[in-house]
Amino acid sequence: MSGNDSTRAGRRAARVHDAISFIGFACGAGALGLIVVIYAYEVTMRYFFIAPTTWASDLVTFLLLLSVFLVIPWLTKEGGHVAVTLVPDLLPRRAGTALLRLGFFAGAVACFWSGWISLQENFVLYDRGTSTLTTIRIPKWTLAVFITYGLVNSGVYFLLAAVFGPNAADDGEARHA
Repeated sequence: MSGNDSTRAGRRAARVHDAISFIGFACGAGALGLIVVIYAYEVTMRYFFIAPTTWASDLVTFLLLLSVFLVIPWLTKEGGHVAVTLVPDLLPRRAGTALLRLGFFAGAVACFWSGWISLQENFVLYDRGTSTLTTIRIPKWTLAVFITYGLVNSGVYFLLAAVFGPNAADDGEARHA
């Protein structure tokens, strides 16, 4: 495989990864909307019809987990995370950029390490057949995989920001975080 082919393959992989992350973002936003609908339904049933649901609280809890971990990778890609850049801003440009890249690398390491731990826990939950202790009982691994997804994919975007820099153009070759 020539360098040109590998560059094209890398760009294609980056576009696919971005598309998956955006779909996750849209699904996470949809989960937040569904939370609002479920709460409105629960309040209506509880206070107007005196018939509270048994499932609303559980479903909202599950959807909140999904919304957080489906959205995290896209927010990381777009630089939507909280960033306190006082020290890098006070340093000379090259030193500030180097410090930011170091921070992005540390973020990538933390995300990959946490993602690895989460992945191992997914296997344990699956092997043991562990279910949630809620009214709606579902296998815990079906929720935990979203934690792994969010952490690992955020790690990818942090690593790209560490390698290509925080202000890299979003052109399929480099990303910003």
